[in-house]
Amino acid sequence: MAKSTYIIKVINKGREKDYFDFWKRKLSQNAAGEALNPELVGFAVPQEARNAEEAVELVRRKHPGLQVDTQATLRQD
Repeated sequence: MAKSTYIIKVINKGREKDYFDFWKRKLSQNAAGEALNPELVGFAVPQEARNAEEAVELVRRKHPGLQVDTQATLRQD
């Protein structure tokens, strides 16, 4: 079976609320007034895998202790 490349978004430790405020609620700053941006709240990991579930699992193994936004997983074609 051919593998595809998936983009998996990983949330920086301690930035879980900021991540969801920035990406889901479209807020530009957090409650403390700190400006939010993609690099501050998380990072994207390209991962080759047979399917999205496998890609997420591989990224979780590479980054233990960090949360993965499984709803934001994208397959690159």
